[in-house]
Amino acid sequence: MMKLILSLVFSIGLFNFKFVKFSKSIIMFYFSSYMLIMLLYYSSNMWVGGYMFFFDYYSYMLVILSLWISGCMLMINMTKLMEFMILILMILLMLCFFSLNLLMFYLMFEVSLLPIFFLILYGGYSYERYESIMYMLMYTVVSSMPFLWLLLLLYVNYWSLMILLLIFLNLSLDGVMFFLCLLGFMVKLPMFLFHIWLPKAHVEAPVFGSMILAGVLLKLGSYGMLRMMQIFYLNIVSYSYIIITLGLVGGILMSLMCLIQVDMKMLVAYSSIVHMSLLVSGMVTMTKIGMVGGLMMMLAHGLCSSGLFYIVNINYECFGSRLIYLNKGSMSIYPSLGLFWFLMCSSNLSAPISLNLISEIFLLISLMSWSTSVILLLMIMCFLSAAYSLYLFSMSQHGESQVLQMKYKNVFVMDYFMLIMHWVPLNFMFLSLSMFML
Repeated sequence: MMKLILSLVFSIGLFNFKFVKFSKSIIMFYFSSYMLIMLLYYSSNMWVGGYMFFFDYYSYMLVILSLWISGCMLMINMTKLMEFMILILMILLMLCFFSLNLLMFYLMFEVSLLPIFFLILYGGYSYERYESIMYMLMYTVVSSMPFLWLLLLLYVNYWSLMILLLIFLNLSLDGVMFFLCLLGFMVKLPMFLFHIWLPKAHVEAPVFGSMILAGVLLKLGSYGMLRMMQIFYLNIVSYSYIIITLGLVGGILMSLMCLIQVDMKMLVAYSSIVHMSLLVSGMVTMTKIGMVGGLMMMLAHGLCSSGLFYIVNINYECFGSRLIYLNKGSMSIYPSLGLFWFLMCSSNLSAPISLNLISEIFLLISLMSWSTSVILLLMIMCFLSAAYSLYLFSMSQHGESQVLQMKYKNVFVMDYFMLIMHWVPLNFMFLSLSMFML
């Protein structure tokens, strides 16, 4: 029932009161692709396109998230080039999540970098965007090269790159090759030590670039990690303690980094690294509750971080700065916007009734069942996660405004509608958690 409600809300959202600015072809393509996925999922045939594409519940939910975030982005005023890049990126993401062949997955995984490259290049704000896109391109492309070598090795040995076949073969690699295989996905997530490119890319990207980067593109890394865990199950069991230790320690260090940020966009970018660290740590326990919690976290973080980047951009347009100290006291100027600041920040710190709460509970349970020795690290991470979310809200909304002499800009109804489109599914999926238990 919840799936049908979300489908209806999404379809109505496409035909909002600004639909006249979209061309009919874009709306029809977008709506028909969404309805096609709904039809295929509710049919008994899960295979699409012979031996090239298929989808299970994980890929299905991530494609729905991609379509939702892309639909929200198309409501923002942008040039035709940006709209075209978003549509191309949406198609590449759908092909990536639907891929049955590992080579096809790798190809779509890499090509999806090009649209976000052009989004930052032509939509960015300052000259530092050239440095940020080179960081992003070099980190992601170079780190995923060992994965291509692994594909060649698998094809030479087994004469197939079909994901479902490789899962049933119980493959195992030596330690160095296994971590080289995961390197591209760890950079894409990103995990601690491989995260340098992400804050730079977020700061220089336009608002729609940050939304798609945090909302969907980071999920490519977690989806690739999921598939590698299924294929190399024996390696994950042997080396999970390394990944979990790196994730938990890195999450704590990144939480401390959030507490010293003065740029709101940097703070939200570093908080994404914290959430992804907890996600990977819970998933590599290879328990059912860890996998389900990981899927919930993918959806919850995609909606929450995208909404936070959008509301930070609203403040940037109103105050002319992203610095927390120059945005102090904004609740006294924009009280209705302060409500959405509270809702988004409370969701980010996993307060009831957001999906973040249930996903974190599931991931914590999976890690506690893996080993009780990590309880202290989990307690510190949960405390610091709440601390930086409260820091972001209180420092930006309360206090005396520092720039009262400025001429403030209006916040439009369209901005509130965009925030509602992020907050409502994030919190109403709480009411139908059985949809994740298939």
